Amino acid sequence: MNRKIIELTLSILTMVFAFISWWSVARIFDVSGASSWTSSMISFIFYLVLICLDIALFTDIVLLELLLTGSLVLGVVFTGSLWHLLGAIIGSYFLFLSSRKIRRDFKLNVKIDFQKSLRAGKAMMILAISLVISVQYFSIVNRLDGQILIPRMAIGGISSKIALKILSLTDQNFKSLENANITVDDFILQTQKNQIAKQNLQTSDSSVSQMVEQELDKQNISPADREQLRAQAADKINNLNSQINSDEQALILKGGRDQLSTLVGRNVQGSENVSNVMAELVSKKIENTFTPSVTGQQRSSSFAGVLAGILFFTVLSIGSLLSFIFFGLSWLIFLLLTKFKFIEIKTITVEKEIIL
Repeated sequence: MNRKIIELTLSILTMVFAFISWWSVARIFDVSGASSWTSSMISFIFYLVLICLDIALFTDIVLLELLLTGSLVLGVVFTGSLWHLLGAIIGSYFLFLSSRKIRRDFKLNVKIDFQKSLRAGKAMMILAISLVISVQYFSIVNRLDGQILIPRMAIGGISSKIALKILSLTDQNFKSLENANITVDDFILQTQKNQIAKQNLQTSDSSVSQMVEQELDKQNISPADREQLRAQAADKINNLNSQINSDEQALILKGGRDQLSTLVGRNVQGSENVSNVMAELVSKKIENTFTPSVTGQQRSSSFAGVLAGILFFTVLSIGSLLSFIFFGLSWLIFLLLTKFKFIEIKTITVEKEIIL
């Protein structure tokens, strides 16, 4: 009786979390601003925990495979795509292979080793989920008439460092900012001063030197004093040119903020950390790069296929890294079920053939 209750409970929970998981994927691309994978990852972890428990605890293999197939096909309600349906059926096949490997390992073990048996089918299980997620993404993007929504890169932290590393390769002004907490206004003024210093250096090498030499010739300055006077004249001119009054500074800051606002796509105040703004700029450029300029079916099919392939390998890698979480949670629930006598582990005597 307990086993029937457990199987019914697991069936309901599996379908509920499958629905939430596929809905969360659809929401990322259908709803403006819903660009984070965090909620999807959490829901899929619980979904995979339930799949692991289903495989371990169901007694009827036919009911188990119907449940697994139904949980994968459930996502088709968000796309209505034959491609998605086909992907879910293929994913079900890989999930069946995973299930059979896990159940076979349970039967072959002398003692129950829950996590070892789950690892026997890990590759096929993650492959199945990654495939269906990618096909769902392809189906959603393929039907969009407007702009393709791509999850944005998180602002701050490692993204800021990566952005500055990329930008420092193209502009020397960014190298000094990699380990500094500098605002946008500070960066604009620093960049302006560097440009002025560079221009003054070029001027001193050409027109300034000519002007100084002409003046020295007029005054008949001795060769011994010429070098000192040249240096003094160059310093005065450079100091004069490097002075920026308050009005000029305000104009420079306004112009710099306006340029950054145009590039980032929002109003930049100037007090923001420049590394965060540059990370946001890189994120915006990445999004624009992957947004095709053509429209219609030709636009969607070509880019959706490429991005779905990238997403497949990304989810496959992340799933492998996170497998210890959903394997660990399913093992913990299994231990609790045995502790509270909802399920029992018994030792039985079996006959088997051996070669003598």
